[in-house]
Amino acid sequence: MPNKLNENILYLIAPILNMSFTDKQMFEAIEANADVKLCFEKISFACNELKSKTGCPNDDVDRFLEFAIGKWADPYSKT
Repeated sequence: MPNKLNENILYLIAPILNMSFTDKQMFEAIEANADVKLCFEKISFACNELKSKTGCPNDDVDRFLEFAIGKWADPYSKT
């Protein structure tokens, strides 16, 4: 039997963080960091190249990006 009544209870020490950013905040972060800016430019270029070479609509490029989220670490993962 526990010595203290609350001994086996987990407490939330820190509040859950909301890590969402506005577009303005994202663009400010992109402009403030050269590495982030370069990556953003590469992604933008790749999207424009995909659209140009395939003729697909913007919505298809957006959907492709949504599909690619989380798959960059292991590009051959099927999950």
